[in-house]
Amino acid sequence: MKSNEPIAAEITKNEGGFRVFRLKKSYRNQGVCFLTFFVFAGIGSAYGIWIDAPLDRRLYGAAFMLIFFSFLSVASLWMILAYKYESLTIQHKKITHQGMIFKKEIDLSNVKQVHWKLGNKGGITLKSLTDKISINLDNFEHDERLWLIRYFQSTLPEPVQQNWNLFCSKIALPLRDHNPDKIPTPGPDELLITRKRWAKILVPIILVTTILGLITAWKLQSPRFLLAPATSIMISLIFCFMVPKQGFVVRSDKHDRQLVHFLGWWFTVGAIVFFIFKLTEFPEPQNKIAVYCSLFVWTMVYLVQLYRSSQAIRQRDLEIAKVAVHKWKEEKGRDPTSI
Repeated sequence: MKSNEPIAAEITKNEGGFRVFRLKKSYRNQGVCFLTFFVFAGIGSAYGIWIDAPLDRRLYGAAFMLIFFSFLSVASLWMILAYKYESLTIQHKKITHQGMIFKKEIDLSNVKQVHWKLGNKGGITLKSLTDKISINLDNFEHDERLWLIRYFQSTLPEPVQQNWNLFCSKIALPLRDHNPDKIPTPGPDELLITRKRWAKILVPIILVTTILGLITAWKLQSPRFLLAPATSIMISLIFCFMVPKQGFVVRSDKHDRQLVHFLGWWFTVGAIVFFIFKLTEFPEPQNKIAVYCSLFVWTMVYLVQLYRSSQAIRQRDLEIAKVAVHKWKEEKGRDPTSI
């Protein structure tokens, strides 16, 4: 496979010396889906409260639901408009980010710090003494994300690049080696996450919440409980957008499994203690003191174990990152001008 690592000469040669990146179509499509869902959810929730709530709370309840879902609808509409108006332009090492409202420019020769962000599908933050531009890589198509990573990583000095090793391991290398026509093969300490795997969890939850909503709405004669599965359905739609068809591989070694097992049994302990206090009538104020003490102990154990696990996982990731950076550098020996 030939390298797509861009250089300044390639930029100059492309379309008169500049290259423009626009948001991917799926970003707009998500906005349309979210807008449709929130509009119908808002109308349905307001209508359910209007016909079911007491007269003195009917107007305020319906208005609250309309206002709440209106904010979410506006955010979805913003995504649609951003697809039309936002862009990222690279011209002779000058970066221009055109947002919905503001336009920012920064010259790469003035960049003092580059931070490679790990969230979602990664991001790049460029900082000079006076300017700052944040680039969310998830907004662009696969090939464009890889092009941008190669361009900034090869153009900017290594001393100003922060968190590159982890970014290379978790974002850049998997992106470079990604094959959309091939189902990923998990290794011994890895796990393949697919839509089917999540469906086995989410579909039963949707069915249970739907049945409970129908029974509750019928028993209490309250139509608003028909919206009970809305949250589960929304989560399912989000996962459909986030998880690619062929799935993706995540690391699952002993550190990850230990953390999952701890969270599972520790939250079970918390639920048992909660029901004990709910079902047992202890005298006051001893009951309140016992509740606060139990909550404090539970939270402290949770935070300490979470910190220890996160430190162990981070140390493991740093060791893996060293190998990933070496693999990434291997392609530098190939022809950098080939596309």
